[in-house]
Amino acid sequence: MIRFAKVLFCFLALTSCNIGNKGNGADPWQLRALPSSVRLDPVTNEIIEHRFKGVPANQVGKGNLLDKNWIYDGKQVSLHGARGEYVSFQLVLTNESNAELTDIKLEMAPFKNGSTELAVKPELFLEWSVNVQSTSTGYPKSTLGKGWYPDALIPFKYIQTDSAKVHGRWVYPFTLPDFNNRISNQRSQIIWVDQFIPLDAQRAKPGTYQSAITVTIGGQVKQMPISLTIWDFELPNENLFKASLQHEGFLSEMDEKQELAVYQLFKRNRISLMDPTYDPEIQVKDNKVQIDWDKFDQRLKKYLTGQAFTKEHGYVDGPGYGEPLETFALPFDVYGKHGTAGWPDIGKPEVERNAANQAIYTSSIRQVRQHLLPMVDPKKTLLTVYLNGLDESYFPEAWSRMVFYGNLFKKEYPEAKFRVDGAYNKEAMDVIGKSITDWASHTINYNIDEVKQYQQMGIKDWLYGPLLYEHKLNSWVGSSTFIDLPLINDRAISWSCWKYKTYSWISWGIGAGWERGWYDPESWKDFYKEASEADAEFTYRQFNGNGSVIYKPDMVPNVSEPCPSIRLKTMRDGVQDYEYLRLLAKLDGNSKRADAIVDKLIKEPFGDKSIGNLDVWSYDQEQWYKVRMELAALISGKKK
Repeated sequence: MIRFAKVLFCFLALTSCNIGNKGNGADPWQLRALPSSVRLDPVTNEIIEHRFKGVPANQVGKGNLLDKNWIYDGKQVSLHGARGEYVSFQLVLTNESNAELTDIKLEMAPFKNGSTELAVKPELFLEWSVNVQSTSTGYPKSTLGKGWYPDALIPFKYIQTDSAKVHGRWVYPFTLPDFNNRISNQRSQIIWVDQFIPLDAQRAKPGTYQSAITVTIGGQVKQMPISLTIWDFELPNENLFKASLQHEGFLSEMDEKQELAVYQLFKRNRISLMDPTYDPEIQVKDNKVQIDWDKFDQRLKKYLTGQAFTKEHGYVDGPGYGEPLETFALPFDVYGKHGTAGWPDIGKPEVERNAANQAIYTSSIRQVRQHLLPMVDPKKTLLTVYLNGLDESYFPEAWSRMVFYGNLFKKEYPEAKFRVDGAYNKEAMDVIGKSITDWASHTINYNIDEVKQYQQMGIKDWLYGPLLYEHKLNSWVGSSTFIDLPLINDRAISWSCWKYKTYSWISWGIGAGWERGWYDPESWKDFYKEASEADAEFTYRQFNGNGSVIYKPDMVPNVSEPCPSIRLKTMRDGVQDYEYLRLLAKLDGNSKRADAIVDKLIKEPFGDKSIGNLDVWSYDQEQWYKVRMELAALISGKKK
């Protein structure tokens, strides 16, 4: 009987051990690391980017990146970067038991090289996942499927990671599964780590620095060592590339505190913002124009002079310190396709060219120019005239108006650029080409052999619109951002600009649907009775994350500032890469080696050749890493 009891006791003990532990070992949790270029499904622990089936050879034989990858050898993380650059990686905490992990403490020490401490501390974010329940319309091959996608990045200061510091009730405790995200069967919590390398060589001397992340759960402590090698060259403080997002009314309708937080967030990530609806107060009486600048100046002067991006306004240690906005959309508009009044309002097309109305419009241009000339440096801030009433207008009457206003602005405000947006064909460009300075060319008709003639005319061309084309109908939108398409797209657009010698890129939407985005990723959703002939296959559209790369504050408990997305960070990485290419070309005195580097990754995206062809750039994230390392080696070799 005693012997039987011992056997039973051993059996029960073994059974309870197996029930409480999902893994083969006894360790209830693991720490591992991933590059910033991939996303992890927090339920299945599957690399989401490996789901892409649009190119048959994609990710064959890549193995389990959680165990080992190009920045993580299974024991420690190795990062490399230049001064003035952000470098990133992801820490993955995986629960190997059936019990909830609570009272998780996580700390990361500043990087040190001997006794020298890097002047800027690491920035940690908790990754918040969104549940894609319907894939983006029109992308059956490109989509990475349904399920949970990490996207929003919550600054760690809003996460309660130490019970000793919590007084009263918990609001956002650090647990696995996540207390607020509510992911059923969540296996992993993912922490995004950003490290800005100071621009000043005295604050970030070349060499290898060391740090570690320490995680404590239930008395058990684990560490992840991290090394950071700083190269002896720097990226410019200014965002010279001027890659931009435009969103009418999104910024101008915010309260000023939130507006400042958004502008600073994008400055930190090297993406410029445009909102053409910052209208000064205007009165027209007896055909005389009076503009009141007080509210406009009080609100916007700090952005146009760069003061908004200094310690005075809480901006420290980031790209673009003290630099003004890279782009600014002037308030001008005309009555047009949206049925809204112009600024100044001179009526509909049939009366807008009357002498009295044109006198009002011309006087307004002159007054805006006179007021802004001493405030804005056009060599740093690209002043843009974008007439929303003529947006994507594909008929001769609209082209005539583009010519008229383009010529008017060339005469009256030569420092400003006159930009049109759309998929304009040769017929249209033959009419408007000599009257415009900038063209946001929709990617559906960005045929480089045709575009080159407009580049040679001096027109600054911007890539605008979706990045992958399974069909022509993918040109539905003017935004390049999708949650459920390959993440690399948001980096590849900057490299594509280099390949085609495009001036820059612009995408519509900053935070479309950013309020509900935390819980519903379908930022664009509509349904109509009859589709056009070109769209006949679909009578509905629903896109995940389209036109939105940030998340609204105060929608998740305890999170009181706008939060970036992983897609925004990927855009930032592409812009940083562009500056690597620019630096190499400058050191070489020509772009031959930079061009050859780009050709390793970018094939022939956009235009007619890309329709139905998804093999337009490399989807191999490791290859992107190796090419960036090669670029750095070439630059470093030239600098010696």
